[in-house]
This record gives sequence, structure tokens and C-alpha cells, in this order.
Amino acid sequence: MNEMNKADFQLFKTIAQMKQKSLHKTMGKLMYKYFDKEKITIAKEYIICEGNIPIMLVAHMDTVFKKAPERIYYDSKKRVMWSPEGLGADDRAGVFAILKILQAGFRPSICFTTDEELGSIGAKALVRDFKTCPFDLKYIIELDRRGKDDCVFYDCVNEEFTDYVEKFGFITDWGTFSDISDICPSWKIAGVNLSVGYRDEHSIAETLNTNALFATINKVIKMLEDVENTKYYIYIPDTTSWYYSKIASKYFQYFEDDDWEDNMYPSEYESKSFCQCHKCKKILPENEVFFVKSKRYKDCVNHYCMNCVVNGVNWCKNCGAPFETDSSEQQLCPDCAGTTLPDVSVV
Repeated sequence: MNEMNKADFQLFKTIAQMKQKSLHKTMGKLMYKYFDKEKITIAKEYIICEGNIPIMLVAHMDTVFKKAPERIYYDSKKRVMWSPEGLGADDRAGVFAILKILQAGFRPSICFTTDEELGSIGAKALVRDFKTCPFDLKYIIELDRRGKDDCVFYDCVNEEFTDYVEKFGFITDWGTFSDISDICPSWKIAGVNLSVGYRDEHSIAETLNTNALFATINKVIKMLEDVENTKYYIYIPDTTSWYYSKIASKYFQYFEDDDWEDNMYPSEYESKSFCQCHKCKKILPENEVFFVKSKRYKDCVNHYCMNCVVNGVNWCKNCGAPFETDSSEQQLCPDCAGTTLPDVSVV
């Protein structure tokens, strides 16, 4: 698949001109063409289907526009699509890409969500209903990124997974959030958001480069074909992220207790979560590492394994917390010393 033919244009136009409610109903019915009935779950906020390839593709069915576009144009020479009312390729391009992959005969697991633009409401409902992934997956791909060749991992810092995705011709970039920002940490599965060709999203100037769209579709197909040569990639959280700083603030309240050692691993952290040592990069269960206060950001922690915590880490004489330091003589953590550090949420 290299270019958009007349049938593809009509398919995209049909998808783009539907309101979310109609698209949800249509996708729900269409999935019965590709998946067995018992493999399909249709809820108000999402549609999820179990495939025979242990990779899940995700796209959201809403757009930022209140009305569906009445006029959609396509320049077949420049391979660019647009609408004067706002195209809504964010993320109807992702929905289109998934349908083309299904049409090509591939059966990865599929997830369509609602109201991503309102704060990933559909994704939040999905992980509320399914606390853990309902079937085996090696990793998750969201098709909801602007531009071409971008791969975005948000707060997942599994370097092995990043290297794997980049082998297919993608370049790591930065992003704010999408549905996988909720799904991946909840299910403890690494995920990536890939470019699908739109730009100037959230405005009537939005365009869709169909060359970029089909290039990503072809790359995803190669990833699906390579499934036997890959592995399960766990979700490793970025300990310097704003999201993780909230966990850290909960954790540090336990240092106020007299019996500090008994509270080192409170029950809310005793799970099957995995994380990566900040120093040696070894992957370990979360209850086998130390939460060490960052020397760079306030209210943030980094993980240290039992071996690495003895180097470059001191224990505060005031609050008892481990903290990163460049000096073995430093006796107080940044909080107790009153050191001014930047807030990671605004850096």
C-alpha cells in the first residue's frame, strides 16, 4: 500500500464525516467481519477486540470539531487532504489505518476509544473495566501522532523497546499524552504512538499527508510480521515525570513514621510492577529497589537497586530518606536543607 486510491478516499471520507456516536456504532458492527463474536467487547466508551497477533493497535474515534466536515478535498499530486471545516484526521487517520491493516488480512488486537480529546475518557474507562490486560500482548501501538516518522513513548522509558521501534524507521520525539498514557502504565505494557500524517491538528488548517499515512501503515505491517522475533516489553515509568512525582509525594509521607524500615515498601507498592535502576539500568520488581530523592527535581524520585544505592546516595539525618548527592559529606536531603529545585511538571 503506497497511495490513496478512489476507494481509500471514499473510505476515509466516510469515516471523517461521521459523528463519534455513529462511528462507534459502525466500528462495532464492522468488527464482526474481522473477529469472532466472543473476541469482541463493545462498551459505551470503547471497543476492544482480541486478535491472533499479540500486539494491540489503538485509535480514538472523536475529534476536536463539534461538526463533521461536509467538504473534503484531496490533491492527488501533492498527496494532501484537507477540509475548510476542519478535517479531523486527528484521529480519523488512525481509525482508517487500522481498517486498512485489517483489510490486508492482519489480525492484531484492536482498541477504539471515545473522547480522547476530552482527557482520554474512553481509555480511562477501559482500564477501569479491565484492571489488567484481558489477553496476552507484547506491546501496544497507538496511531495518533502528527507528522511523519515520529515515535512517542510518553512516560515509558524502556530503552530496549525504543530501540526496537526505531529499527522500523521511526525517530523518537516528545509528546504530551494520548490514550496509551493511561493504558500502558495500568496494564504494565510498553506502548508507542506513531505518526499518521496529519499536521496543524485542532484547527481548520489541518491537513493530512497520505504518503506519510501509508508509510506508517506499511511499517506497522512489518512490525506485525516481525512478531515472532520480538518479546514482551514491560512498561518502565520515567521517574522524573510529573506523573511519577505524584507517586513520590505519597511515598515520602511514610518517612514521618518512627518505624521507617517497616514502611519502606507500603502495601500500595507491593505489586508486580517493574522498574529500571537509574544507574545500572537493570530491570527489577518495584519492591526490590530503593526510592531515592532526585537531586535535579523537587518531589521526584529515582529507582536504585540494592547494589547501586551504596554509591552516590546519602541518607538524610533529618528525615531518614535516601537522596542523590555529588558529595559524601552532604548530610541533609534537598527538602530538609531548603534547597531550591525546579518543579519537574514545568520543566
